[in-house]
Amino acid sequence: MEAAYKRMYEALKRQIVHKEYPVGSLLPPEPELEKEFGVSRTTVRRAIELLVRDGYIIVKRGFGTQVISRKAIQNLNRLTSISDSLEKKGHEVGIASCYTEIVSADKEKARTLAVPEGTPLVCIHRIRTADGVPVSIEENYIIASYVPGIENEDTILRLYALLKEKYGISFTGSRDIISACGAGFQEAQLLEVPPKTALITVHRVCSVRERPVELDLVRIVANIYEFEVFFEAPLE
Repeated sequence: MEAAYKRMYEALKRQIVHKEYPVGSLLPPEPELEKEFGVSRTTVRRAIELLVRDGYIIVKRGFGTQVISRKAIQNLNRLTSISDSLEKKGHEVGIASCYTEIVSADKEKARTLAVPEGTPLVCIHRIRTADGVPVSIEENYIIASYVPGIENEDTILRLYALLKEKYGISFTGSRDIISACGAGFQEAQLLEVPPKTALITVHRVCSVRERPVELDLVRIVANIYEFEVFFEAPLE
């Protein structure tokens, strides 16, 4: 049976990730947590220590236990994956669900990937997790002739690495369109968040020497992810 402090840690972590305790807010004092979870002071303190260790909170003497930001930051000046960005912020990345199918390119996808309509595409559907909590819904479309047999792969955690190592595909660039939306009912169910929760949407086309090869359609829970971009000031 899982130790009480670990169960408490998981419960508080989920509340923090789902913004029941938003960034900047304070967790209840130890006596209140003891009563809420029906545990001892020692158990509360061990759970708090784990949350501090994993970067969810800080303990400020004389002030309280405050929730801090663990947002993954993706640099838009470089082509990086969601898993890489999450891991750099200390999250343990996993896949809750993954399945692959062969589909025919509809008009829009055919135009995006510069192939005839009806061209076979491999579609990889994934629910990605960070620290065991669902954070993104991902659909990856790849021209099937480039990746024979990929539909037989087991759960794919790092797609870009697989494409490079097994198929010799190294992307040389991408075009990203980033927007925002509220989670619909189905998205909310898959991501275990309330409907209308803010999501970041990414429409990415990855290319090899300007030849489109892969299309990513991604929806990410906004409170765990952000983007940054750097510009050099023009010389006067």
